[in-house]
Amino acid sequence: MRIGMLLGLVGLVACSSPPLARPHYVLVSQAGSSTVAVIDPTQGKTIQHITVGGLPHRMILSPDGRKVYVVLVGSQAVAEVDVRSLAVTRTFLTAPVPERRADGTLIQAHFDQGAFTHTTCFACHNPGGAKPFIVGARPVGIALSSDASRLFISHIRQGLLSEISLRDGAVVRSASLPPSGSANEAADVARVGSKLVVALRPRQPSTEASAVRWLDEQNWQPLAEAPTGSDPAFVLPLKEGALVSNFESNTLSLHVPGAAPQRFTVTPGPLGMLRVGEGQVLSLNYYSNAVSLLDLETGQSENHRLELAGTTFVNPTHAALSPDGRLAYIVSSGTEGRLLVFDLKSARVLRAIPIDGLSFDVVVVGRH
Repeated sequence: MRIGMLLGLVGLVACSSPPLARPHYVLVSQAGSSTVAVIDPTQGKTIQHITVGGLPHRMILSPDGRKVYVVLVGSQAVAEVDVRSLAVTRTFLTAPVPERRADGTLIQAHFDQGAFTHTTCFACHNPGGAKPFIVGARPVGIALSSDASRLFISHIRQGLLSEISLRDGAVVRSASLPPSGSANEAADVARVGSKLVVALRPRQPSTEASAVRWLDEQNWQPLAEAPTGSDPAFVLPLKEGALVSNFESNTLSLHVPGAAPQRFTVTPGPLGMLRVGEGQVLSLNYYSNAVSLLDLETGQSENHRLELAGTTFVNPTHAALSPDGRLAYIVSSGTEGRLLVFDLKSARVLRAIPIDGLSFDVVVVGRH
């Protein structure tokens, strides 16, 4: 991933942003530094870094807006961030700490260092600690239960799906989902009403089909399944269905139980997606350094390069909506990262705020 030279202050002041509806911060997960950046969009800068754990990835905001849950791919855990204090309040393991390696040998260090009492592998496997730094079952996807009392976490390894109680942080249920052909990695999970939607993909790289599987939220019984592209990256829940980004292609696919998937064309490398209005979706297209504004009813999309004053911003991953719905905050995840302030009406970048390279997800929280 590459990006042009920093535009400097020109990118901050060349275009004025619309007035912000309510005071808010923007939180960005930064895999390279094990942190979540807290960005004040009115100042156009990062004001704080919250250390959360190894390879912070996807994030989700609680319905009451008080907590942000951060998936830690490298630490086999989730970090809970309190929005008011902007600090980690708890961590939860997403799978048990193993006693033995894959070859059956005992992991003596886990016994010697009391690893089974920890709530994150980051306690030992951190930049100055035990090696390897990245450990565990590789949690990636996250969804809240219907009553917001539990988290569902999907894992790359073993197709594992876990359910975590937010009351005490315990894993109350976990299972390795049966594969669909060669698709055995649980790449993402979302909830649509009382159903879970899991994207199962084959080990990458692959050209074989993946699967989108619908499960009953309560008992995890399969309800429906349909094929999709070889590398489904993200599942966006909609009212009745789920939109899946096929990262290896230039398509999104709409999945509804009992119906054939419907495909939409965007530009290459769709990754994250964001609902930006009734029937409107913003697709973040990683390989084409662009976004697509998609109308789900007509199937038409408008494609826009991410540029400002001659600079192209590369590798967009995820986006979040401003409280007034006028702006999208887009993560440009090149080695020189930027948080882009994107005006949805004019479809142009207004500002580029420096963040860490290799950043990934973004949420907007209230400012207290």
